[in-house]
Amino acid sequence: MNRAGRARLGKLAGVREESLVAINDDERLAGSVWRPEYPPRALILMYPGSGPSDRHNDVLFPPIRAALLEIGVAVCSFDKRGVGDSSGSWLDADIHVQAADVAVQLNVAKSAVGRVPTGLFGHSQGGWVVLEAAALTEPDFVITNSGPAVTPREQETYSTRQTLRERGWDDDAASRGVGAFTAVMDLLRLPFAVGRPQAQALPMVTDLIDAGVFIPVDEHLWSFAAGVMDHDPQPALHALEVPLLAMFGADDNVVPVERSVEVLRTAVRPDLLDVRVIADGDHRIQHSGIQRADDFADGYLNAITGFVAQLC
Repeated sequence: MNRAGRARLGKLAGVREESLVAINDDERLAGSVWRPEYPPRALILMYPGSGPSDRHNDVLFPPIRAALLEIGVAVCSFDKRGVGDSSGSWLDADIHVQAADVAVQLNVAKSAVGRVPTGLFGHSQGGWVVLEAAALTEPDFVITNSGPAVTPREQETYSTRQTLRERGWDDDAASRGVGAFTAVMDLLRLPFAVGRPQAQALPMVTDLIDAGVFIPVDEHLWSFAAGVMDHDPQPALHALEVPLLAMFGADDNVVPVERSVEVLRTAVRPDLLDVRVIADGDHRIQHSGIQRADDFADGYLNAITGFVAQLC
């Protein structure tokens, strides 16, 4: 986005923020809804990516939210379990539990905003979540933002190889590292007390941890990983009956973009699917190597707002 675009997003008038609370499984989920100055044309729930993410997905969501507010769309999002003002722990919520949270959150937001078309937006791991939530909430459209169309295990395997290459590992060493990572993933099927010592004894595991590869090191994280790694998004994709905008960055080193696009084109009805692979976009579909929160790859925000405006 150019300087003029950033300035425009910083000058929205009349935006109102209202606190929301949703209850699911006795957990208090805290969030907000942002309304444009005039009655909204639509409502979108934005769901964050992996880990202890808050309603803003740190700095990712605010500029996207501003672009949506600018075209008259109300936006809501919530802190994950155990994050911000929400109770519980995100480590106790697998993909399906998170989808149930989204369903409750969207109902609360719809009650606050009123009857308008609704959409779900999920970033990264949130892409899996909103696809599952679509069956529970019957939205009018779904947007996945760097949302893999493969299992978390396949995605993490791809990410591991990319990480090792970026750390300077040659192809042979990276392949052996991926083999060690795969062995750890196989051990997730065992209880922590049994599987973790076996994982620690594997060659290269310490090197993988030092390289920043995802290796669950405590019991809570081990249990969470075991519960999500084999999640398959394809049944939800086949069942989808509303338009889907699937956004990817061409330079994403976390998600296997080509494979995800292939799965999407096979699993989703062609008349419902809009796939955009944005040049020079990383995992957050921002310019590769740029750290400013609002420096998205060219065409990214326009693709989102154009998709929503066409439907609403």
